[in-house]
Amino acid sequence: MENGRENPTAPCRRCGTCCRKGGPALHAPDLPLFTGPDALDLSLVVTLRAGELVHDQLKGCLAPLASEVLKLRNRPEAHGGLGCILLHPADNACTLYERRPAECRALSCRDTGELAAMYEADRLSRADLLPAGHGLLAVMAEHEALVPVARIAPLAADLRGGGQEALDAAAELERMALADRAFRKALSERAGIGPEYHDCFLGRAAGALFAAAGLSLRADARQGLRVQPDPLAQVLPPRPTA
Repeated sequence: MENGRENPTAPCRRCGTCCRKGGPALHAPDLPLFTGPDALDLSLVVTLRAGELVHDQLKGCLAPLASEVLKLRNRPEAHGGLGCILLHPADNACTLYERRPAECRALSCRDTGELAAMYEADRLSRADLLPAGHGLLAVMAEHEALVPVARIAPLAADLRGGGQEALDAAAELERMALADRAFRKALSERAGIGPEYHDCFLGRAAGALFAAAGLSLRADARQGLRVQPDPLAQVLPPRPTA
């Protein structure tokens, strides 16, 4: 303590608070994490696409992303849910501490200035993880065109409004969901890319994106998929991605 305040240069107390808030976004200095014999597997990465509602850690509010962000995914629900996938919760230790991502190196809970300075700078995108001309680049571009995240919120508003606009919105959302499902099936069956990599290459599935917009996506015997407002969304707060 100095003059009643914590020393900002004091070593980390390893309380785990930062890591339990979720995995970090990835930046250009993190690219070496995905090369070499000790490369991180891309199944640990999730893509948040432009338009997704996320929690801005610096501003402390929900806001749609202006451009895509890659981040380390959270721990599976079966293993505690919230928290970075690299967190070892028993002792609040990072399993990659010596090679931890740039945001983790910059973050100090005592002084967030360094993190603020680099927070939106040089963020990685999916294209950074693939060589030029890779076939997945065209697949991802087509998926973006057919399943645009930015369309979901206005379509959700139309769906709640009733009338012909609601019917048209439901039809478009269902087409988006079917397209998303088809892309994921093709990655698995034609490209041999398992479901554990789909959130990296295609972003989060339509069902998760719809849920964040207060919609439910359900199987329908006649239509294949059906989209409708989630009644719980009227009483629960907005659900950010991360």
